Amino acid sequence: MRDWARCEADVVRLMNKHFTRGRGGARIQHVVVHYNDADGSVEDVWNWWQTRKASAHYQVESSGRVGQLVWDRDTAWHAGLWSENLRSVGIEHANRSDGTISEACLDNGAHLVAALCRLYGLGRPQWNVNVFPHCHFASTSCPGQIYGSQRDAYISRAQLWYDRMGAGGAASANPAPNAPSSDIDSLAREVIAGKYGNGDDRRRALGANYGRVQARVNEILGAGSKPRAQAVDVDALARAVIRGDYGNGEERKRHLGANYAAVQRRVNELLS
Repeated sequence: MRDWARCEADVVRLMNKHFTRGRGGARIQHVVVHYNDADGSVEDVWNWWQTRKASAHYQVESSGRVGQLVWDRDTAWHAGLWSENLRSVGIEHANRSDGTISEACLDNGAHLVAALCRLYGLGRPQWNVNVFPHCHFASTSCPGQIYGSQRDAYISRAQLWYDRMGAGGAASANPAPNAPSSDIDSLAREVIAGKYGNGDDRRRALGANYGRVQARVNEILGAGSKPRAQAVDVDALARAVIRGDYGNGEERKRHLGANYAAVQRRVNELLS
């Protein structure tokens, strides 16, 4: 998010149909939580809703990136009940095939819930009080495991963010618990693929998992104290250096270890 306190999303991709301007005099009272039933991006859901008569105000991607598709002041078609559409904000979440959402998606989705509760004076987030699953209003499996195996984790995270924002900590360090080691490996490979950005953006997206994920990234790329003779991807390391992943000067030397000279040569070649 560009600004949590004002609920300014990372990207704005406004719908051109399948929503209603204004709220018919109603005020925002609830947040309704959804899942995509797919690992969708902001662009994906915009395209889906061109032919499907539905929309939501926000999309949270697996990377944690948040997009706005309908302004809060307007009515998205999301809850399955018109009266609820008029008085709620809908948040969609990208999900895995088993209906769960990634750690980054959970954290930023819950953070967005907290931010909306703060912005509109809805009170501390609570299931079925001011935060509702889609299935509360319609016969549907939505929002998947957000209201199943991840139900308690999601609302606890939203409450933690709500409390932190009240203490002036809207953009403070991520309170998320550490992810399982299997997820760390997956997150590391997504980092290498460029999914979580660089620098502070990556730290925010990965939260409490940043240190473990970055260490795993270094292992996969062959950085650190490994001998140069091993199968080190110097080109990949050089590109990571250019992105800013390994800092400068002595910090970069420490990170790259025995590979420093070879990687730095490749950096110079790529930048020349």
